[in-house]
Amino acid sequence: MAKTAFVTGGTGFIGINLIELLVNEGWSVTALHRATSNLEYLNRFPVALEEGSITDRESLEQAIPQGADAVFHVAGDTSFWSRNNARQDTNNIGGTRNMVEVAAQKQVGAFIHTSSNAVWGRVRGTIDEETPAEGESSWINYERSKHLAELEALKGVELGMKVVVVNPSEVVGPYDTTSFGRLFFLLRDGKLPAASPGTLQVTHVHDVVRAHLDAVTKGRSGERYLLTGDEIDFPDFVRAIAHVSGAKAPMTAPAWLFKVVGRVSVMIAAITGKEPDVTPEIATSMSDTGRKFLCDKAIRELGYRTRPPEAAIQDNYDWLVKEGLLTGSPGVVPPQKG
Repeated sequence: MAKTAFVTGGTGFIGINLIELLVNEGWSVTALHRATSNLEYLNRFPVALEEGSITDRESLEQAIPQGADAVFHVAGDTSFWSRNNARQDTNNIGGTRNMVEVAAQKQVGAFIHTSSNAVWGRVRGTIDEETPAEGESSWINYERSKHLAELEALKGVELGMKVVVVNPSEVVGPYDTTSFGRLFFLLRDGKLPAASPGTLQVTHVHDVVRAHLDAVTKGRSGERYLLTGDEIDFPDFVRAIAHVSGAKAPMTAPAWLFKVVGRVSVMIAAITGKEPDVTPEIATSMSDTGRKFLCDKAIRELGYRTRPPEAAIQDNYDWLVKEGLLTGSPGVVPPQKG
């Protein structure tokens, strides 16, 4: 009999890659989606669809199968604009609380929570799972809400459920048009005149979702696992995207300039109501330096492996070309799927 999985965030970047892996591994998958979700990619796979929302507890009680082998809670609000803070708290914190409580009631086998290395907030230096996370005190609400969401997920252990938390760093790969994949379109259209001086730890989405699946059987309940990759300076990352796609590489600008742009953009957004491309939160995050996340625990316990950033960039590009998304007219950026 096929193992059963329930997935939230299945129309998003990491979620659709996870569903593809689960289906290929012979799992029977049920995917939650909102009424407004774009199901273009999800419909390519033989999955059961359940309409609902992580913020609607009643819909979860209807959607989550009794005794599912695993629940993968991938859904999350990734906004970096302070105007969306209340919505983000509702989705990330309240939504995770709903998911954990209902999953425990349904007696699922394992609850795999997709968190982020952002839960460590503004901590500097070398960071592993034993380093105290400080996201709760961060002024960046994404970091704060993801930390609090993770704490909600871990409460599932007290409810008698196996809970494993995975903390990816910067994820790149197929099905991405709105995260780092958006850079392909900004470079194509000449809308990225400069790159910030920060440092990334890029990991391939296929390695991240494999770790999700391995967490079901190999992960220890109540534990978190950092899923990171090789370090690369953000300007070099952008230059690698430009090289692969044949675009012109931008200059590198100082961090202070990005922060000024972020503040000005937010003031303009207050008048126009249009979400800015750069916010103070984005400027700070993309200029981050002085810390390194270690994934030794995931390597040791989950068998986690990752590949170079260039491989993830190439696979993202190849998928965008295959889908015909880089052949459109300049100025057209695909809408978010989900």
